[in-house]
Amino acid sequence: MRLPWLLAESEALGQALDAQRLGHAPLLHGPAGIGKRELARWLIERILCLAPDGQRPCGTCRSCLLLEAGTHPDLFIAAVPEDKTQITVDIVRDLCSGLQLTPSIGQHRVGLIEPADRMNNNAANALLKTLEEPSAKSWLVLVTDRPDLLPATVRSRCQKLALRPPRRDEALGWLRAQCPEQDLDRLELALDLCGDAPLKALELVQGEGLSFGLDVRRILVDLAAGRPVPAGTAEAWSARSRESWDWIAHWVRHWMGGRMGLVSGSGGAELPAHAGDADLARAWQGALEGRSLADTAIRADLLFGKWLLEWQSIFAADG
Repeated sequence: MRLPWLLAESEALGQALDAQRLGHAPLLHGPAGIGKRELARWLIERILCLAPDGQRPCGTCRSCLLLEAGTHPDLFIAAVPEDKTQITVDIVRDLCSGLQLTPSIGQHRVGLIEPADRMNNNAANALLKTLEEPSAKSWLVLVTDRPDLLPATVRSRCQKLALRPPRRDEALGWLRAQCPEQDLDRLELALDLCGDAPLKALELVQGEGLSFGLDVRRILVDLAAGRPVPAGTAEAWSARSRESWDWIAHWVRHWMGGRMGLVSGSGGAELPAHAGDADLARAWQGALEGRSLADTAIRADLLFGKWLLEWQSIFAADG
């Protein structure tokens, strides 16, 4: 297990597996970016490993090498196809059929459903028989950020394992080790934005996401202070419409929280004090509505332009 904050969970899973106390359908759930998928992968390796090293998969047996190569014949994966938005009933039926076969290597077969909350109703119903009557030689691992979206009939038949973000000092220490060239304040901000989820923060720091988000914040603050919007802002945001609305909603929500003393850092005192709470709430709602329209035929640049004018008017009214 390469993620230090999940070592205790991986050891507990290994012990439960050896003691035959681990249910045949563990459901790993928790916020995005904390390592659920990595832990699921580790558990699958541990189940299928032919020569476990204590509580850990050995990493060198035939089974481990096939898993590393992505060609293990006893692992069946149900995921959302690239051209779809859901896991369909046929995908789940294929997985369940595969789990009924005799293992090709070792003693077990494993199915992975990820993200499990993307199963449609028919797919979830097709899974119930396998959950209710598991084969002695098969396991089913489910992973989701949103267990509340799974039918209760599925959740009740799984062994639920809730995962949480690590402590801030542990998350920050790991993130600094991954990004030694990054400024500490920037890493702290990334963790703030990601709810202390280290993997999500790492993706934000290593990509363009954080820089883009800070640019959005700067433009909003400048506009609130009466400075002009850079030319082409609406068009630039339109090219990243959903992401732009997400950042706008985030910053406005953060400033609202700062007014109420619910959050600290990264922006609470950067807006003119005379902006009304009700006005900020309307701006936040407008950002959420803009995001809901991001994938429609409505012109994104016009939506952004309209929102920016309304944002400007909030601070011009009493300025």
